[in-house]
Amino acid sequence: MIRVYDRSQQRVVDEKECAVGSIKFLYNTRTGRILLKSFVYRKPVSNLYSIYEKSPLSKGKVKKFVKKFNISTSDCFPVKYRNFNEFFTRQRIQYLDQTAADELPAIADSKLTVYQIDETSRFSIKNSVYTVGELLENEAYARRFTGGLCLIFRLTPDDYHRYVYPDSGTQSSTVKIKGVLHTVNPVSADSRVYARNSRQWTVLYTEHLGEIVQIEVGALLVGKIRNHYMHGGAYFSKLDEKGYFEYGGSTVALLIPKGTVQIDEDILKYSAMGIESKVIIGERIGKILPSGANHEA
Repeated sequence: MIRVYDRSQQRVVDEKECAVGSIKFLYNTRTGRILLKSFVYRKPVSNLYSIYEKSPLSKGKVKKFVKKFNISTSDCFPVKYRNFNEFFTRQRIQYLDQTAADELPAIADSKLTVYQIDETSRFSIKNSVYTVGELLENEAYARRFTGGLCLIFRLTPDDYHRYVYPDSGTQSSTVKIKGVLHTVNPVSADSRVYARNSRQWTVLYTEHLGEIVQIEVGALLVGKIRNHYMHGGAYFSKLDEKGYFEYGGSTVALLIPKGTVQIDEDILKYSAMGIESKVIIGERIGKILPSGANHEA
């Protein structure tokens, strides 16, 4: 179980984990680590698993998964799922914007943690330590966000796996970083998770937030990132769908400049305690500050 702050209930709850036994075996035993290095990391394994998840053979997993995690699909387009991947990538009928123009929405149904960025910070995200420069593989550009905020939205397999834009604006061409697909489960803390994951990041030139970065991180096995727009100049509106993940736990991050946003106090409180906050797409997570405001989170 993982301790998560549920904002709707205003209390900390225990959340079920998916395949935690297998992940503990792979990371916490000598035999498991040998399998990771020699077999599980290999691209053919990911490809084979992808074929299975998209085949009729995986259809039987859907009902079991829905029951285990108490998942409702009533807000999604009614579809007869032919395989597990179709269920996993299900599409919501609409995204409900619960924010005003000067408020920051959650961009994914996920577990959110917020960190402040300084010149030497190495962030602990579920016990995995890395820098913003390592995520982007661009130290010079990462320095633009010194003093700003890094928002981490961790999606677990039972979450809705589509994500949206936080504001209206245009985007740069998306940068793709190849990597070994690797789990984002917190059990794998000693494996420098993000250094081994495939990633895509996009500069967003937004109406209210200015220049920010949105990063998508793939996960073990399938974990494929499917962004709708890869080219520069594409226009988007607030809560337009940016893309989705195929099967696997996944993560989306936002890099926001200094003095741009005041994150809500409950999220900051629990982030400081190392506890994630459960959020849904479109709910308010912060206040956008007036242009030029000098805010320290």
